[in-house]
Formats: sequence, structure tokens, C-alpha cells
Amino acid sequence: MKKIFFSLLAVLAITATSCQQTANNSVATEKCDTSTISLKDAFDELSKLPNITVTTPDYNLPVISDFVENGTIAAGYNLNASQIYESATKAFTVLNKVPLTSMINGGNNNNVAAFVYTEPNDKGSNDILIVAMSGPKGSLAFMYGTVNDTCKSAIQNAKLEIQGDFLSLEAESIPDVGDFNIILSKAR
Repeated sequence: MKKIFFSLLAVLAITATSCQQTANNSVATEKCDTSTISLKDAFDELSKLPNITVTTPDYNLPVISDFVENGTIAAGYNLNASQIYESATKAFTVLNKVPLTSMINGGNNNNVAAFVYTEPNDKGSNDILIVAMSGPKGSLAFMYGTVNDTCKSAIQNAKLEIQGDFLSLEAESIPDVGDFNIILSKAR
């Protein structure tokens, strides 16, 4: 497979605001969309993006998610450069509607990106949205489910490492629950 060089950070910069500039009678104005969406709504929108399908966990999934209950996955794998650009651009547009205060861990280095968002739900646990994207690998994966406060804390305090095409976000194992990690590399 050819290496796909795709700048995820550039897409983030392009889509960082939902503002429109208009000029009327020589006066420029800017109108910004400040609406926010829930993690469930974000996942619903992400799962409908071009080149993305709702799927079951498989060996391609770069997320080990023993922590996540009732997880639903939407992903696209082995996308070419134009597909990754189209889907990632729209993904960042959706993610920019999620309140930044919901992000508990994540990072982006222009090649790979992973973000984890949580928000309390009415059942006493936390909804979680996990995003993992690799431009060089041509993959985007989104997972939505729930985690308890202990698992949320473990993910929030997990070590994040990014270098080149490699990204690792690994939480410490919780007894009787399991592991949580995101690994993006040439192999995944």
C-alpha cells in the first residue's frame, strides 16, 4: 500500500471554526455557529460520513476497549488520499461541535490523531466517544459507548505518545475490567 501523506492538523486548522464572513454595504461581518452537540449525536453524524460504515470490532480496529460498555463502532479502512481527506475534513467539522471541555485525552501530529471525549449521562456513568485517525494508514475509526468513573479516570490519566506515524494512548489495566489502548502504527 502506498504511503498516504495527509495533514490531519491542517484539516483541523481549516475547520477549526464554523464562522462565515459576509460583506454587506462595505461592512464585513462574521457569524459563528456556536451550537454544540452531544457525544451520541456526534457519533451518529460521524457514522454517516462518506467512506465510513458501522461495523463490528475486527483486527483492523486500533482500539482495545475492554473499558467501554455497549460499544458501537464506525470506521473506514485502507482509504486513499482523497477519501481520507474528504472523510477526515468532515469528521473534524463534526468534532468541532463537541465541547472542548468534554475532551479528556488526545493529540494530533499531522500524521495520526486520537481523541477521547466523555460526558456524564443520566444513568450515573459516562458516555464516551473515541476517535482514532491515521493519514498514512488511511483509516478513521470512531467508537461510542459508556464507561464508569474509574475507567474514565484511567483514560484521562493515560500516557499519550506520538511520533511520526506512531500514536499510543494506553491506560493502566483495571482489575476485573481489562485494558484500554489506542495504537496507531504501520501495523494497525
